[in-house]
Amino acid sequence: MSRSSIMTGVGLAVFVLAYASLVLTGNTVIRQSADPGATGVTLWATLVPPLAAIVLARLVPPRVPPPQPLAGLPGARLARETWLLLAAAVIFPLAVLVVGRGLLYPVAKVAILLVVPLVGFWLIRKDGPAARSIPAPVTWLAPLPAVLAWFLLAEVSPLSPPLTQQLPDPVTLAVGSLITLLTASVLEEIFYRGWLQTRLEARYGTWPGILASSLLFALMHVSHIRPDAIGVGLASVVAAQGLFGLMQGYLWARYRNIWVIILIHVVVNLVYVDLLI
Repeated sequence: MSRSSIMTGVGLAVFVLAYASLVLTGNTVIRQSADPGATGVTLWATLVPPLAAIVLARLVPPRVPPPQPLAGLPGARLARETWLLLAAAVIFPLAVLVVGRGLLYPVAKVAILLVVPLVGFWLIRKDGPAARSIPAPVTWLAPLPAVLAWFLLAEVSPLSPPLTQQLPDPVTLAVGSLITLLTASVLEEIFYRGWLQTRLEARYGTWPGILASSLLFALMHVSHIRPDAIGVGLASVVAAQGLFGLMQGYLWARYRNIWVIILIHVVVNLVYVDLLI
């Protein structure tokens, strides 16, 4: 059995075990947001929209073969860049446990997920050519059925959780939304999909790259976990954020259109979308 098959099997097993443990322990409604007053969501709400998007993306291939960036990157350089990003992906959630989710949270995110990788890429590259892991999109229409299916199921259908969280004053909400747009919707997709997943794909294969990056994306949300329910918390972030990351990763691997997955992330994070629906 190849290394790629083993990694794929282990990654899928983590998702299966997470959902199975939540069902067997009766935790079929979980919280996927740390915002005050945020309501819980059912496991169906975390499962159906992403899987529907993945199935539709599988059925609608891109008319133009998507680019495979980093294919010609030297193996040693690719390995160093991959380990750099893996280290940042592990260090960031640990840093959040220390600084919390207050004013230092976006500073830590920008420093660890943006500044450190960019400086690291520059140091590793030395006099070598620049590597563009996020190519210009070559397809726009093919991802739309998957995006529309996800939106209708996740935001409009009965699976969509009601907006129950307490909202701050309009100015604070606008500033917070802008920060979220830049540091979550944009930065997280660039880091976890554009930079990390693309390199993992180049080293280990498409599905190992998708699964590993989605689980690391779930790991970023461990600050949501209550200390008295660590097991349920870990399973919940895999079921919610992990499967969302799996969908985003598949769309990235399938179409290589960074703007599509950023748009989906914007819809997830911005409360204005819920207010308009």
